[in-house]
Amino acid sequence: MLTISVISATVAIITGVLSGPEFYTSIAREFPGTAVVVFVAVLRSVHEVFSVLSLGMLAVVLMFTSRTARPGWSHTSVTARGLLRAFSAVWATAALLLTVIDGLNTNGMTLAALNDPRQLGFALTGTFYPAAWLIVAVAAFIVFAVSLLAESWVAHALSLWIGMITILAPVVISQVLVGPHHDLGEDAAIIQTPLAAVVFGLLAAGVLLELVHPHCGALGRMARSKLMWAGISVIACADLVISVFKLAGTPLLDSTTGWQLLIRWAGLAVIVIAMLAAASVKARTGAGPGDARAASARSDSARSGAARVGVLVGVTTWAAMTASMVIVPSPNYFAPNSTVAVFLGYTVDTAPDPLVLLTHWRINLLLTAVAVAAMTAYGLGVDRLRRRGDSWPVIRTICWATGWIITIVLMGSGLGKYSPADFGIHMIVHMTLNMLIPAFLVGGGPITLLLRATTGSGRLGQQVHSRVNQLINWPGLRLLLHPLFVFFVYVASYYALYLTPLFGDLIRYHWGHQLMNVHFLIVGYMFFSLVIGVDKLPIELPHIGRLGYVIAAMPFHAFFGIVLMMTNTPVAQNFYRTLDLPWLDIAAEQYFAGGIAWAGGELPLLGVVIVLAVQWTKQDKRDARRFDRHEDTGMTDEFSAYNHMLRKLAERDTVVVADNEPDAAANSAAGNASLSADAGPETAAITPAGSGNSAARSPAQEGRNEREQ
Repeated sequence: MLTISVISATVAIITGVLSGPEFYTSIAREFPGTAVVVFVAVLRSVHEVFSVLSLGMLAVVLMFTSRTARPGWSHTSVTARGLLRAFSAVWATAALLLTVIDGLNTNGMTLAALNDPRQLGFALTGTFYPAAWLIVAVAAFIVFAVSLLAESWVAHALSLWIGMITILAPVVISQVLVGPHHDLGEDAAIIQTPLAAVVFGLLAAGVLLELVHPHCGALGRMARSKLMWAGISVIACADLVISVFKLAGTPLLDSTTGWQLLIRWAGLAVIVIAMLAAASVKARTGAGPGDARAASARSDSARSGAARVGVLVGVTTWAAMTASMVIVPSPNYFAPNSTVAVFLGYTVDTAPDPLVLLTHWRINLLLTAVAVAAMTAYGLGVDRLRRRGDSWPVIRTICWATGWIITIVLMGSGLGKYSPADFGIHMIVHMTLNMLIPAFLVGGGPITLLLRATTGSGRLGQQVHSRVNQLINWPGLRLLLHPLFVFFVYVASYYALYLTPLFGDLIRYHWGHQLMNVHFLIVGYMFFSLVIGVDKLPIELPHIGRLGYVIAAMPFHAFFGIVLMMTNTPVAQNFYRTLDLPWLDIAAEQYFAGGIAWAGGELPLLGVVIVLAVQWTKQDKRDARRFDRHEDTGMTDEFSAYNHMLRKLAERDTVVVADNEPDAAANSAAGNASLSADAGPETAAITPAGSGNSAARSPAQEGRNEREQ
């Protein structure tokens, strides 16, 4: 690890020193001095290496955790957790130092600014980079704290999710935010960065674990995983988009960035070759002569060693080029651009009439990739059920596919293209993402499908099934899906976003627009999962409660729409004035957006009420049929209560009979004695037994008759 870090840092330092002040002045930035450049190069390299190692080792901990209720860590997990503590501590330290050093670098200040509180304050607030690195440092510290203190699988899974999201903070504000078509470049970087960190981190972690535990076979198992190969494919496709965007039409070898991209591709190719070598090791086992087995073992050992070296070389190359790439401005900085394209990544010169909205398409790469991945995973789950002989409702598949197809069309058509520039169209898009699409998605029942598809599907399927159940039963999820919390977030999101300066700050950046899209989609899914969702949730409302839940949300949307229509100051007017689009009437679009929020918020909720009424009716019919079946088989609660009452009566009669047996026996003996004196010895010998049995049976017989009735 020290060697990897030194190599990566050395490459970054050489790149920064050789670049000199010219690269800073070319993008109107002051040169901060060689010392700051060297520090930034070292810390950036450490961040790239140890963020990958930390997230990869965290994923390994999740893979190798025992499936028992109590953690019961295996030897491999103990080693992984120990390495995770060290890696995350280094990562957190580097990110925290970058909060200050990169602030100096991006503001053109030397190390002498550390002695002046005013200059230091400006360095920490002059750009977004200090805040971004502070977010990363907090996430890295959370990973370190979890590895040190937590034992639950859910805590490790959440820390992995936090780490994957937060490492995007310094990426989305860097080179991919500048130049023509930066919307595509930024979406590709958002997809690639967390995926590359986990995939390459898993491979590097597998090498380290095999060095400590030679027989664990971690690297070989990862190299044979279809998910890993799918991840490699997505990383390569995203890197192709990023490369085309950064080169901005310039030849590949005419810029430093082009050489860096070429070398990074070479590192990815080395990783692919190493994975192929690692995947082929297991296939060389089998019976045979002793010499043949020994030769096969030596060959496998050589392949394993070459695969490990190849993985480490490839990961080192990728990290070194990624760290050094941010030091040198890429050609997309200098490509000709317009004011509108500076903010949007593209131009919108034509007024958005219905024909334009239908014909002017521009793909939203992030949400399209999410939609395709979601539909593919869902289809694989349904196919697994059918191959196993199980059925899955077709209507659920239709709902899931419909929701994601609407997402692709909405964000790729003129509606999605014009939504950043036109507030009225923006409101149409966000109301659809928040109300219409989630209503279809929750009808697909993805969690139920996942649980059914992973039932009885081998060790991996059982592990996934167990982990999903753990996540569903996690107390934190119960809080996140609590009806009161979901209702508050669902309603307050519109007021907090559009009636405060927050919307004006986010709409200026492509990552801010995508953040709003994802937020409304997730919050809408949470709301409608409580109302018409088919998945089992920690807290489920009765049907009458769901109806009241929906009706309670309607006035808030109506009031929000009225507020927008009556507000004199347009939302984010400085941004829309900066765009200076000749066809845009800011005040009219604000009024139109208020009407959309009013009517568009009511109509989908009314549709949900209809769906809820249909579900309620079907549920009542199912309950009635189930009650009839149970009543026929004697399994209803009323029938059980009646039988319980009869048993109590029988037990009471038995107690009464037992208490009266001595008196009855004495009276019977006296009567029999007198009878025997009159009737003779034969009658005296027979009558007592017969009389006693008759007296003993009569109460019990009455109890049996009552039970039969």
